[in-house]
Amino acid sequence: MSISVASSQSDAIPDWIKSAAGWWADDSISDADYLANIQWLVDEGYITLGAGGDSSVMMRDSVYSIEKPYGWERQIPYTDELGQSTRDSLVHVDTIENEIPTIISVTISGIMGEDIDEHREWGTSLIQEYLGDAFNHTRVDQAIIDGNTGYVDEYVVTIFTYGLQGISYSFEHEGLIYEVKYESDVGDYDTYLGEAEHIIQSFQLED
Repeated sequence: MSISVASSQSDAIPDWIKSAAGWWADDSISDADYLANIQWLVDEGYITLGAGGDSSVMMRDSVYSIEKPYGWERQIPYTDELGQSTRDSLVHVDTIENEIPTIISVTISGIMGEDIDEHREWGTSLIQEYLGDAFNHTRVDQAIIDGNTGYVDEYVVTIFTYGLQGISYSFEHEGLIYEVKYESDVGDYDTYLGEAEHIIQSFQLED
């Protein structure tokens, strides 16, 4: 998934890193010093390391691909009764036993209305009808997602003493609404947020 963000850092690898490679080859610096330079490249985002274990790509009907790294299990795809909305999801294995597990889902549905804004109005009215004050938006931002106008929503659902927290990326593409969402128990939300965002960033349409 490509989300436009401002960047103040050049993509060029610093000259001192290039020099360090030569120093290491000449035995002018130790292996430990050189590995520290490599770690700096990882920490600063110049090098991206894939997840270990059974890391693979989850695909559905050649419509999209998304990373399925170690520790997440793919669930049986769901299609509603009218065939108008389909969902694929990943669940973190540590939370499968929970009543509402930690989940990352990709939902594809037809547009209700003329565009994504009317679709969101329709969706909001449904949420208000079924959840009322139990649903609270904590953030709504517009964003460019895979070159399409979209939205980033963060929210909390509180029912009695139970709290569900989530973040959703939604956009319109060729007459369909795509929503990529991460949800978890409020108490576990931060535990898996970084990993979930990494997986969500791997989302890619297969046009």
